[in-house]
Amino acid sequence: MKRAFVFALALACSMANASAQITPSTLAKRIHNEGAKATVSALSESDWGNVLSHIDSGNAAWIALVPKLAEGTDGGNSEDLGIGLAYALPKNAKAVLSAIDPDNGPVLGVSRVCSAPFIEDTVKDIPAYIKRAKLAITKVHDPSLQDVKKACLAELAKP
Repeated sequence: MKRAFVFALALACSMANASAQITPSTLAKRIHNEGAKATVSALSESDWGNVLSHIDSGNAAWIALVPKLAEGTDGGNSEDLGIGLAYALPKNAKAVLSAIDPDNGPVLGVSRVCSAPFIEDTVKDIPAYIKRAKLAITKVHDPSLQDVKKACLAELAKP
């Protein structure tokens, strides 16, 4: 019995250490090795919040993982990713435009990410957010992103 407890404690400590060290590269490896659904399911609420904070901040390495993460989400987690990209849009428009679903899917499509999809007053000044987002988008000159750029600007212009 004592041996089982020690093993369980060591395993718990090991898992706590692993979750504290989630980086874009470790998360990408987990998605590659275990699949997106298993990876997302294994993340604790705290880990998921940490991932979202990095996405919200506009960090390009984390934003690049969003399409892969989306393959393993449903419900609220899917909604979190679209909103995370929306938060990141004024901070790193190029990375966000690169992560948007080119088929305009319900999770990461232009109509989702570029529609200011925030929940209940989480962004207090939507007109200011839209102004910042539009300005950031206009600074993206990558030829491969021009179609999504135009679509995103059109979505932001909707009343």
